[in-house]
Amino acid sequence: MLDHRFQTILDALDCGVYVLNAKGGIVLFNARAQELLGWRRQEVMAPAGSRCFCCAPSSEIATNDVAKPCLHQRQQESKKVGSYYLLRRDQSLLAVEVTVQQVLGDPGEPLRIISFWKRLNEDGEELMRQTREAALEANRQKDKFVSLVAHDLRAPLSSMVGLMEFLLDDPDGSMQPSQRDLVNDMMATGRSLIELIEGVLNIGRLKTGKIIPDKTFFDLKFFTESVIQRVVHLAREKQIVVDNHIPNDVRMYADMSLFAAVVQNLLTNAIKFSQPGQTILIRQPEEGGAALEVCDQGVGIPPDTLPRLFNVSEKTTTPGTAGETGTGFGLPFSFDIMEAHSGWLTVSSVPGQGSIFCARLPHVKPRVMLVDDEPMDRFMVRSVLNQMDLEVLEVESGAEALARVEREMPHLILSDVKMPDMDGMELLRLLKKDDTLRKIPVILITGDEKTETRDWAFRLGADDFVVKPLILHDFLPRVRHHLGG
Repeated sequence: MLDHRFQTILDALDCGVYVLNAKGGIVLFNARAQELLGWRRQEVMAPAGSRCFCCAPSSEIATNDVAKPCLHQRQQESKKVGSYYLLRRDQSLLAVEVTVQQVLGDPGEPLRIISFWKRLNEDGEELMRQTREAALEANRQKDKFVSLVAHDLRAPLSSMVGLMEFLLDDPDGSMQPSQRDLVNDMMATGRSLIELIEGVLNIGRLKTGKIIPDKTFFDLKFFTESVIQRVVHLAREKQIVVDNHIPNDVRMYADMSLFAAVVQNLLTNAIKFSQPGQTILIRQPEEGGAALEVCDQGVGIPPDTLPRLFNVSEKTTTPGTAGETGTGFGLPFSFDIMEAHSGWLTVSSVPGQGSIFCARLPHVKPRVMLVDDEPMDRFMVRSVLNQMDLEVLEVESGAEALARVEREMPHLILSDVKMPDMDGMELLRLLKKDDTLRKIPVILITGDEKTETRDWAFRLGADDFVVKPLILHDFLPRVRHHLGG
């Protein structure tokens, strides 16, 4: 009731306003904000869409919400945080002046963060544009220089480690134990430096666009289980239990390799800062959505470190509970991976009680293109697909599908084989010839049970082949294989 009254007051203001709760989610979004940004209130307040627009300093691409660091601070007065860009729904940038006000609860913890912003005039916008361009160019040159230096250092270091491995082989047994220990220490140092350089190069590749996420749908529970297996030996060494509480049928859309690097890093850190006998929990957040949380009972993170945790230029790494060390690049790299997916990585922590890291991706509803010249057959397949959370695009011919596919970019194509003009086989052949479209999985559906028809379909590149009439318990798993969930 209080938020409803507050919303009425905010809607009367001439400036844009949004309000964050203690977890960083948007709980109020006024009418002026809707007008200027083009986002509807229900879109930005939905769990999966709570960061579908974001603030960014003029020196950066619009990625980081400036109000969120205030969740880790305590201040009664309002704070002008400067000139920023807001990302509109159409992906254009709006130059604004931002002021942030905390609403403190009991006992003095941030309960709400109110972000007020006014649009800058033309002179202010032009100054911001010039400042942003200059800063972006400086960042590009810096990233290029760092990547070049790191690349040039990696080769000689790798050679040195290789030579030390050769020395340790010691075929004639002439090496003394003290010499062997010294070479082992040198090798460990060399490998740590190579790992450090790889971290620098990976961050550079992401920032310069050399790593582009190759997104696919996958089931989060099975995916998480596979990542746990990569770190389970570390947990066993410290007698730590890792529990996977992700529910069934949570669909994610991401580059599996890159997202696995994020989850593995979060788990490795949780193990690193947990005590023997403690439990690490992996779960879906209470608000749901395409997200996971890694929760530990470890040492926690000091409040003054939280705002700097994902900044590659800030050294925040500390030894683990068993003296484990790290490069300090894991969390910044994970943060950049999530940004490259238009997602985000957040953290909450209480020293002495543990930390919760949340990796959230945008909700993506799979688009399925259904190609069949028979309306009744399309109706039957669509009725089956309606059991899943899908967007179904119906087309009546192979030619129409080919004309629309590049514009619609479906995540899966279901096509009948026998159609006039262009049949399913010809559509499949043309799709697999195109470098962009060949990645779209294609399932052919036909009443033709001949072995040679099936073989020909797979030779042309079909990802699956289904014979009519459709059998529900056979057909749906084939669709889920490509769309997750």
